[in-house]
Amino acid sequence: MTTTADLAARLRAMPDDALERLVVARRLPAAVLAEAGPLRISDFFDLAEALRTDDAVDAAIEHLPRATLLALRDGAGSADDLAPAVTLGLADEDGRVDDAVAARLAAHPDIAGLPGGTGHPRHAGPPPETVDEARARTTGAEHAFATMTVLAELLRAVSDGAVRELVKGGIGTPLAKALGERAGADAQVVPDRLALLERTGFAEPGDGTWTTTDAGDAWLVASWPDRWSTLVSAWRESLDPALHDVLDTAGDDLRDLVSVGRWAYPAGARWLDAVLLEVAGTATALGLTVDGLVTTTGRALLDGDATPAAEDLPRTVDGVYLQHDLTVIAPGPLAPVDDAALRSVAVLEAPGLAARYRISEDSLRRAFRAGLTRDEVVALLERLSSTGLPQPLAYLVDQVASRDGSIVVDVGADGVGSRVHGTADQLDLIGVDAELRQLAWERDDLTTLVTRYPPHVVHTALEDQRYPAVLTAAARPATGSVPPGRRRGGGRNPEQAAHALVERLRVTTERGDAEPEQEWLGRQIDLAVRGRTPIRLTVRMPDGTERPFSIIPTSVAAGRVRGRDTAVDVERTLPLSLVVAVESDA
Repeated sequence: MTTTADLAARLRAMPDDALERLVVARRLPAAVLAEAGPLRISDFFDLAEALRTDDAVDAAIEHLPRATLLALRDGAGSADDLAPAVTLGLADEDGRVDDAVAARLAAHPDIAGLPGGTGHPRHAGPPPETVDEARARTTGAEHAFATMTVLAELLRAVSDGAVRELVKGGIGTPLAKALGERAGADAQVVPDRLALLERTGFAEPGDGTWTTTDAGDAWLVASWPDRWSTLVSAWRESLDPALHDVLDTAGDDLRDLVSVGRWAYPAGARWLDAVLLEVAGTATALGLTVDGLVTTTGRALLDGDATPAAEDLPRTVDGVYLQHDLTVIAPGPLAPVDDAALRSVAVLEAPGLAARYRISEDSLRRAFRAGLTRDEVVALLERLSSTGLPQPLAYLVDQVASRDGSIVVDVGADGVGSRVHGTADQLDLIGVDAELRQLAWERDDLTTLVTRYPPHVVHTALEDQRYPAVLTAAARPATGSVPPGRRRGGGRNPEQAAHALVERLRVTTERGDAEPEQEWLGRQIDLAVRGRTPIRLTVRMPDGTERPFSIIPTSVAAGRVRGRDTAVDVERTLPLSLVVAVESDA
């Protein structure tokens, strides 16, 4: 058995990096790690006491596997079994269990009655019925394709800056519905899919406005098989080590993953059950499991082999059908590169296995303003089309290319108001347009209109009336304020908080080489007084010899320690200055 003083001594002797990892792994509350406040940790004894509280011990044992819990409870087990507990400071390297840990293990209803030994294997569920593997692989690929389609659309929405979180966190219901319509998914699924993008590292919330990462941008243009394998790999790598253990224990049968988790981590039901349900649901959405059973393709993907993915996914098509009504029909999934190219001149109307796009004046104007020329747009459409270029579409491309950007909005003289340049005919139309009358135009010459309104207001008004107006670089407004997003706390992450705590502890306990550590010894005795636990004091006698005394201390005051000598049953008062060592005698 070990006490608070023993744990404090072990913590003090640990290297800084190991101590930081322990603090992070124990998930102490932020108030305990703070640099100020009533719960702050000021020395190693405070840290030891914080780690030995009931809540802290319960939180630690919840993350311990079955073999480690049995080794702690029964006092038997290999070094490998005890290693997780030693890492968390629940036992020392010699296998001695902290008495606070032993008390919580004895009181825990899921551990006290846990069968010990190796003769209690996990109870397996009923064997699965005969599985049609070909059907399962096809179904899994369909699920994966649908999920990847939704993720890709959400990732594009993130790239467009269309995903913002509320101040209180999360996205609002209207935004979820809008994103669901854009991605062709139920609005209730959108938050979970955004969470998956964050977990896999493809997108991140930032300060309230979601942004894509380099990994997410690369994933968008990868082939469908590469998308599938990369997504599965990133998801699996993001899982907690405990979840890896549960998945390894479950093998290819995830039908009752919660029961497997409760067997593998008997004390972890409070946090593990919900997480395992989410894992099982994500595995189905990613096409790894069908009816709770891992498919052969799913197993290959989990093991890092992407070869079967290309065999199961729908084949991509090389061409699309350009319709006279300016719609574009893809008879099957396009390669992501072709899909991205088509989106540069068209807007996706209906995502899915056979997607529908639409080319419009606005989409073509966007393409031209992005730097594409008329010939490049025509070449792109001819390359992708299986039916040639319809005459209405060719006419629209020529029409937009000839007049897009012919009206230029610039800053007015002396930086006040706006100047609009264009042909005389265009400005004649603008000048008499009733919807633009509020701009109070003044005409300097045949090719210039002047107004007192700022350029971005004028440009927006012209765009609303379908005039091909563009802003000059000088007229573009500076980045202004945006609606308030979620304000993320300015606090430190757990690693930073642990590092700051360890640095603070080292500074407060720093001593000179020759200075006796009376404060450290006094704190050890003070803990024994509060806990009424026996200790063994080593006292330096006047003749220079050292003599041990086993006492139950009752008080420490005025530089002296008083307690009952357990060997001779008498009260002793010893000078604290002569105490050279304190050890637990429990």
